[in-house]
Amino acid sequence: LAQGGFVAGMVDKAAAAEAKAKGNAAFKAKQYQDAIGHFTEAIKHDPSDHVFFSNRSACYSSLEKYSEALEDANQCVKLKPDWPKGYTRKGLAEHFLGKHDDAETTYKRGLELAPGDTALADGLKQVQDAKSPSSGGPDMTALLGAIQRNPKIAEYMKDQTFMANFQMLLQAQTNPQMMPMVSQLLQQDPRMMEVFLAMQGISPEEAQTMGQKREPSPPKTKPKEEPKPSPPK
Repeated sequence: LAQGGFVAGMVDKAAAAEAKAKGNAAFKAKQYQDAIGHFTEAIKHDPSDHVFFSNRSACYSSLEKYSEALEDANQCVKLKPDWPKGYTRKGLAEHFLGKHDDAETTYKRGLELAPGDTALADGLKQVQDAKSPSSGGPDMTALLGAIQRNPKIAEYMKDQTFMANFQMLLQAQTNPQMMPMVSQLLQQDPRMMEVFLAMQGISPEEAQTMGQKREPSPPKTKPKEEPKPSPPK
């Protein structure tokens, strides 16, 4: 049996290729949800083809659905462990899920297969920059100071959803392309704004006195380009 309970004799490569072509066209048109549907159809016809999982992973990443993107990337690598692009998909998803150690390992594994691959090399650098304590983002000293100024922050940090969003806030300090996403989070969750201000020494009372909300300012260093999903094959 192949994945999904399909018997090898039931594989329809012609139908899979047709669905894949439709998926590639939808991806090119930035119709990512439609593309996911087409690649899912391709997988139903031939669940042994690693490219279909790779392409669907790219669609999920484009929609910022990184958990789903990682799941497909893992399956891609499982089906074709010697294909470098699978590690690009996997590393990207891990990066945005805050799994920096895993992403670093993934990119290094991909570079072992393709030492000159630009996407893998750039992805590795972005992950290493995100892990670096000198990357220019808020550090633990600032966070501890914020907790002392506002004890409620310690309670916020027990919320896994909050911490996942908070991790994105930290990453955005060195990855300006994430700022639109962070701005939305700050608007949706007042706790995020409260913590950000506290890390800069501003209490909720002072923020009200200022009469306006502050958002993270772009880093003073030259913006770094965030890795993006490459087009489907």
